[in-house]
Amino acid sequence: MRKIKLSNLQKEILNNLLDRYEKRRDYGTSQKNRRRTMLKINARSFPDYYHASDSSYRLLFNSEAQQLEQESLISLEWERFNKGEYLERVALDEDNLEIIYELLKRRSKKELYRSAAQIMEKWSEGAPPELAHFYSRVLSDLDQLKTLPASIKPGREKEMIQLLQGLHAFFEPRRSEIPKRLLSVRLYGNSKLWQELERSIVEILKAYCLSENEAARGQAEILAEKGIVDNPTHINLSGPLVISTKKGRVDLSAFYPDLGLSSEMAKELQIKACRAEAVITVENKTSFYHYLYNAPDDHLVLYLGGHHNPPRRELLQKLYHYLQKNNPRACFYHWGDLDLGGITIWYALVEKTGIFFQPIYMDVKTYLKHLDQGQPFDENYGYKLKQLLTDPALEIFHPLIQKMLEHRLRLEQEAVTL
Repeated sequence: MRKIKLSNLQKEILNNLLDRYEKRRDYGTSQKNRRRTMLKINARSFPDYYHASDSSYRLLFNSEAQQLEQESLISLEWERFNKGEYLERVALDEDNLEIIYELLKRRSKKELYRSAAQIMEKWSEGAPPELAHFYSRVLSDLDQLKTLPASIKPGREKEMIQLLQGLHAFFEPRRSEIPKRLLSVRLYGNSKLWQELERSIVEILKAYCLSENEAARGQAEILAEKGIVDNPTHINLSGPLVISTKKGRVDLSAFYPDLGLSSEMAKELQIKACRAEAVITVENKTSFYHYLYNAPDDHLVLYLGGHHNPPRRELLQKLYHYLQKNNPRACFYHWGDLDLGGITIWYALVEKTGIFFQPIYMDVKTYLKHLDQGQPFDENYGYKLKQLLTDPALEIFHPLIQKMLEHRLRLEQEAVTL
């Protein structure tokens, strides 16, 4: 290889040209476009080149570009009638690409993609089945040199492996919640690295692994669904319930206004007695306590915490099976926001527990009574609401949705007074 020492400006010019070359549609294909890879020299790309009173940058640029031309790395095109003074564009010499990559100590896009594909293929073996679509799509894109998700960065092999570790860990079965810092130490030996990768992990999950409804949830809710939390959570509930655990027996009616059960405890407990005539799930915490102070003594009230997680659903199923056997008259109700999110949370609750929750305070009467507290929504939000009218599973909400579309207002649960 020729011994050429490149200046920083020369490296900038060559790297810029290679970036453009690797973004061409015909890159990596056998059908080459005759069009050369060009870099226009204009005021937007190189403002100092056209400085009104200082020509030093232009003269330096011209000199160093001419040196690159002499080495057959680029060719120059000058402005008409200004040859040697003002460049119009520079073009990459594609016959010497290998030399240019070596001079820049830069790996080509083909090489980077090949290396990334090897990593992906290795990790795809024995991967959780939920990631099969992700690996298939990305490996195909790597093979065809297509644009990849922003979080997949060929050339950064260590970061890629860390990302894949996190994706696999997301789908690990776990009986109890795990704090993010603890998961991070287990995966990486670093308590903060998960937090740095979390957004990229969730973006991939949304793009390749989750349903449309699941992907619409917030980042924290998506992770909590798999038991990945900032800190261990508690399930707040209140009412006539007696439970037993391996540590002893607990009568919830002795605690007020409520009691918080750890998720691990909720999974292990057994229901010994429940005198509830109704079980109420409440979406938001402020409304949960508002309901507690107005609830009859025979209501068992559970704070859902927005999008419910597996421990809450498992506890609700235990309650349902107990009451079906011991008090089949007992009803299950849900109270949430009178908006798109509240309706979809209700639907997911019913679908994932197999229990029908009768909506309360989520009807036309409640909506109209508190309309002065409503919040406006945009056209896109309205379109999504209107789509719900085509779903027969949401027929119970169709009158409310129609009123929301009529008034162009949504209502948060906290605005509703009992």
